[in-house]
Amino acid sequence: MAAFVLAASGALVPSVGEAATITIATLNNLDVIELKKLSLAFEKVNPDIKLNWVILEENVLRQRATTDTTTNSG
Repeated sequence: MAAFVLAASGALVPSVGEAATITIATLNNLDVIELKKLSLAFEKVNPDIKLNWVILEENVLRQRATTDTTTNSG
């Protein structure tokens, strides 16, 4: 099972003409790579949402998520 960490950057309700950005930080595995490919179709149907994929090895993801959580750095 893949673990996902989601973070919204920018405004949750974008201004006219601007896309909301959702950052998806996740583990580096084949399932996630496939999801990233499928996200292009999602963005095409939802032009007001931009997906920003951050794919990391487990130890790096764990360290960054811990740091972001404890320092509120996002």
